[in-house]
Amino acid sequence: MRVLLTKAYAPGVIPHRRTRWGLRVVRLEPLRAWHPDPSRFDPNDLVAPVYDTIGWEEHRQLEARPHNAAQFTSRRTDMAVGDFVQLATRKLTEAKRAGAYIRDEVPGLYVYSIEYRPEPDILETIPEEHRRDRYMLLGLVGALSMENLEEVALHERTFTDRVEERVELERATGIHNAPIMAGYQMADHQVNDLLERDLGLDRRNLSFEANRAPLVVASLHGSVHRLWSITEPATVEALQRKLQPTRILILDGHHRYTAARHLREQGHGVLPLTILVEADDRALLLLPWHRVLVSTQWGPEAIRSKLLEEFPRAQRLDPSPRADGSLTRLRELRDGKTQGFLMRSGVGTYIVTGPPLEHEGDNFQLLHRFLEETLRVDPASLSFVRSPAQATEEAQRSNGTAFLVPPLSMEGVAEEAFARRVMAQKSTMFLPKVAEGVLFSQLSDP
Repeated sequence: MRVLLTKAYAPGVIPHRRTRWGLRVVRLEPLRAWHPDPSRFDPNDLVAPVYDTIGWEEHRQLEARPHNAAQFTSRRTDMAVGDFVQLATRKLTEAKRAGAYIRDEVPGLYVYSIEYRPEPDILETIPEEHRRDRYMLLGLVGALSMENLEEVALHERTFTDRVEERVELERATGIHNAPIMAGYQMADHQVNDLLERDLGLDRRNLSFEANRAPLVVASLHGSVHRLWSITEPATVEALQRKLQPTRILILDGHHRYTAARHLREQGHGVLPLTILVEADDRALLLLPWHRVLVSTQWGPEAIRSKLLEEFPRAQRLDPSPRADGSLTRLRELRDGKTQGFLMRSGVGTYIVTGPPLEHEGDNFQLLHRFLEETLRVDPASLSFVRSPAQATEEAQRSNGTAFLVPPLSMEGVAEEAFARRVMAQKSTMFLPKVAEGVLFSQLSDP
């Protein structure tokens, strides 16, 4: 499974892009997290990509590393859920006994930074004036109080089977594997400023080296993950106080958050591990997931025929544009506030336009009416791809069909979420992604 993104901002002075998130109370509690013990194991050998982004070959490579987090966080496609949960429980126990991961004695909040360089196919989706060589996202991690659930908004539907898998895994292992990423708004950036002062960072001048030594430093696919703890009571209280008048939007981890809510409904005292990031941070990239439909379900000729029946005004783009041409067309749809999508396959590239764009989820709704109602495609069978270039390559390789959607805006996603209008599954991709194994927590911390 793959990913894409289309609107990006560079780190630096962050202008406030106002959306009506409201002012409510959400509380982040200190906890005693587990994380790699660098004195005994190399963290590079322990961390892994987020569980649902690992392909078959990478799974095999990670499994060869003793106590790598993928062994107790990510299920191979050839394993039944029950078998995976049983194996994951055993592997986690073995890793703890071996001392690969240690649990801090003093509760606190954690600072998690991710320094990364977008890959070329993602970088080309970012307008040139906003491109940077490297980005650094800074987040505050703790146990999210679930007392005010109405103040936590989700913007995507979830796949039931994936939620059930996370419920079974967390109930068996007793841990949250990786933090859910949630966004908040803060016009004066007080939390980020406090964190940067505490660590000695200067992201505005693209200086990413902290004065304080981190607990963990781990590299994964070119990104660098760093972790610090904040245990001084006055600083913890100051951070909690600054965050209390806010609502939060789940950005990445909808399945894990939904699983936590299910566990809570079952009577478990759950406080999900959560990383809070400023939603307007320029180092947070928001991109749409594109879709690829393999030819074993529908061949390109048959899809084109159905497309022209459903959308007789669909226009063939000739000559068929390369990925950069597709990006231009997608941006034009967005700028014109018009619903639409592009279809690309061996029989050509077509642009579909619809009525005016009123809500952020309209493009996905237009596309999925065609996919689900006309073609009768189960969304779970789609391949979700991170960029127009990658979607085009995958469609060519499999004789499939790629469906490309326009860029997204944070304002629009937040509006959908707080209006309780959920978008299609796998609509948004946020970069960077946290890594499995950097830190995890007990279900009921603190």
